[in-house]
Amino acid sequence: MATADVSIKLDEPNRIWFAHSPYKALVFLLIAAAFTATCWYAIQDEPMVRMFFVGFSLLFVLAGVAGVFWRLEVDIDLVGRRVRIVRGMWPTPKVIVRQLDEADGVWLAIKYRSSGSKSKRKVPWWFVSLKFPEEKKGIRLAALSNEVDAYSKWEYYAERLRLNAVDATEKEPKRRSWEKLDENLASQTSDEHPEPVHAPNPPMGSTIELLSNRGRREILLPALGVSLGLVFLILFGGVFAIMGGSLLLAALGIIDIQVEGSETAINLIPPIFMLVGLGIIWLGVKGSYSATVIGVENSELFKEYLAFGKRSGRKSVPLIDIESVSVAGDVRSRHRSDGRIRVGGVSIGKRTYRRRDDEVVVRSDQGILRFGGSLSKEERTWLADACYYAAVKGQLP
Repeated sequence: MATADVSIKLDEPNRIWFAHSPYKALVFLLIAAAFTATCWYAIQDEPMVRMFFVGFSLLFVLAGVAGVFWRLEVDIDLVGRRVRIVRGMWPTPKVIVRQLDEADGVWLAIKYRSSGSKSKRKVPWWFVSLKFPEEKKGIRLAALSNEVDAYSKWEYYAERLRLNAVDATEKEPKRRSWEKLDENLASQTSDEHPEPVHAPNPPMGSTIELLSNRGRREILLPALGVSLGLVFLILFGGVFAIMGGSLLLAALGIIDIQVEGSETAINLIPPIFMLVGLGIIWLGVKGSYSATVIGVENSELFKEYLAFGKRSGRKSVPLIDIESVSVAGDVRSRHRSDGRIRVGGVSIGKRTYRRRDDEVVVRSDQGILRFGGSLSKEERTWLADACYYAAVKGQLP
């Protein structure tokens, strides 16, 4: 789990105060001390082993002590536009007073942290930081695992501190004035955001289709189709389905397989296994053959899935609340892939994590829509232009 450098202690109209909380460090210290004491008293017959474990665990004790006595405070005077930063070890931490207007802004960055699971999966975390020009990271004011909440907190602190909001979640940071954070795209038309023109048809050779639904134009993005993920789900679900089916046929006496156990278990387990297996297969097939529909209805831009003639999973955001449309990296969890080359029993290389694939991102305070990750660069650009047009004009081109 990711954490911020400080946590909010006071939020008043004229003052905001953040401070480092030593409680987690205290808990860590107590656990490390208990482990150290256990090693000291439990390992009696092997002095060298005893000293090794005690010495090793003492390092964690020292880390816990450092965390308990570490001080970090950010006291912001919103009226006097001053920031008082206390940083260092108790009892003599260093105190720095700076002008708030010297800050480089309130930054939003994304980092991937381990989920703690055996799969070594990494999940995205968003960090909101107060940063001064000479600082590389700044002081992290908040850490959130939800993208919508992260953008909301980022905008909140930028507006409260009256500082530029810097979105550093992509390769090139994007800077916005705190006064314009709540402006929708329709009110942002300027030299930087020109009035949208009628978007052309999808690029030549594109698999994107244009539909007409009750007189409204909709955009149909192709389904993924057969993939390694689908094959895995079919094989995984097939094991359950075949096992359950075989047990069911054996219980009915259709095939000759000896089945032992209680009558209740024999009657319940086979159907459950079959349903679980067939359900997994169905979800895999439905997900792989679900096309994505993008449209405008009731003054909302929506995304929903179309599979086997039925629509489901609609998500939408009001057009009037859309603040940006861009092509950005996805925020899916990072799964480790083996990038090593094996020659006999020798492996060369290292394990790597899948890169971030680009997709179209529609942001608003009410929610975030993401789609188009399987499209080409030209198709994503065309799709982003179409959504931008819809946000400003109220309809798809």
